[in-house]
Amino acid sequence: MNKGQSHPASALSENLLSKGLLSLLEEKPFRDITVKELCVRSDIARRTFYRHFHTVEDVMDYALSHIIARFREQMLLTQKETYPSILASYFAFWKNYASLLELLNKNNITYLLFGRYLECLSSLPWLFPSEDSLTEDRDSFVCRLAYHSGGLWSVLTYWSMNGCRIPEDTLAQILCSQMPGAPSGRMEH
Repeated sequence: MNKGQSHPASALSENLLSKGLLSLLEEKPFRDITVKELCVRSDIARRTFYRHFHTVEDVMDYALSHIIARFREQMLLTQKETYPSILASYFAFWKNYASLLELLNKNNITYLLFGRYLECLSSLPWLFPSEDSLTEDRDSFVCRLAYHSGGLWSVLTYWSMNGCRIPEDTLAQILCSQMPGAPSGRMEH
């Protein structure tokens, strides 16, 4: 849990710890990373660490929350795009984080990202087109969100674990061909 303030020095410390953690994750399992070595790697005093975070997992949550915020910003730019273009943008964004996705998967901690991912996706309904999206009730939306987000997550995991070798546009076309009734034109909300 992030305890830090919005002071620039606080943000700098939090960012240094976040970068230090991602660096350590490339070298050793997440469960073996200690606060002490994270502080050494980040050149941050332990007292400063505890001023901002309780645990190493809190630092990971902080790092992932910033990635999800960037993801949301990127997806907001796609609202009026064609559905294949929206999907291509989705995969293009995550391609930049393929190595992180692989590390999270390798360490069995993808759940740390997935919870934030689901929360974010609920605010991006154009990622999950439906013929009756304007009239559907909350339960229908949540079920549609769960169904589509799980599928996108599975494809994203498969794609990133296989080196992102399928071009984003091709992957978007493959997915659209598998979705009966997926819109190919501009999205209307």
